[in-house]
Amino acid sequence: MFSLTEILGSATPEISLLDIGAMIEGEPRYTPIHQNGYASLTLVEPNEESIKIINKVFGDESRILKVFLGDGKKAKLYVTYYPGCTSNFKPDPAIINKFFSINTGPKSNFEVMRTENVETTRLDDISPKIDCDYIKLDIQGSELKVLKNGINTLKNTLVVESEAEFIPIYKNQPLFGDLQVFMREQGFIFHKFIDIASRCFKPMSFSNNVCQGMSQLLWTDAIFIKDFKDFKNHSNLNLIKTAFIMHDLYSSFDLVYIFLQEHDRRKKTLYALKYAQKLATFSELPRHMLNLKEYV
Repeated sequence: MFSLTEILGSATPEISLLDIGAMIEGEPRYTPIHQNGYASLTLVEPNEESIKIINKVFGDESRILKVFLGDGKKAKLYVTYYPGCTSNFKPDPAIINKFFSINTGPKSNFEVMRTENVETTRLDDISPKIDCDYIKLDIQGSELKVLKNGINTLKNTLVVESEAEFIPIYKNQPLFGDLQVFMREQGFIFHKFIDIASRCFKPMSFSNNVCQGMSQLLWTDAIFIKDFKDFKNHSNLNLIKTAFIMHDLYSSFDLVYIFLQEHDRRKKTLYALKYAQKLATFSELPRHMLNLKEYV
């Protein structure tokens, strides 16, 4: 699939990206924009081993913040066997151990190895201030707390991708519904789910893939965008930035078209027409939504 830079040309904007919980597993979502040279990266990751990997991937191209984001108070950190499951919330064996491939037992991903007391920093208190067009969060249940303490940061943010759970993998954690209500209050519309995870309830299994579920949805990545009802909160530049993010990262072609169309109406450009013509050259367009993540 082509990049929107082919349509925007010299008008392609730089996108300020904030990745909270930046442990790299595979290719980061924002790689297409970064590789094309249009990304300014700020990565929040306190784990030293993860930072080493980040440095290998991005070198000096990013700002790395070795902080625990939260409400600015002390918090307990539950350090798990697999670093990606470490959380400020305690894994709940009564839920986790009902499913294949996730477990709290010895040498399992959610086994708590130790607890630590950590100092947290509010997103809005980071200095120098973070201005970001796009925020991605993957911090095991703490996403809502971080966003609630980053309301000023969210005011200028256009797109948010947040991991969210449908059932409480961790004790007393917020769930997707809580996140959606908060984001709506901040002027965001829920757009779509991608990378939905499921597992089979024990003892049943229906394939050789232990990551394949049958019925229960567990977690997902949820995409929110600034309210597009009448575009009154979008500057001309933000229309272009939103279109760029949503095309290159999420293949939301129909949404991208209406953002370009609004820019054309205001500025007498022809981006939407050129975009439609380019899309018409493809016999089939990829659909990046509601995809099951059936791998580790």
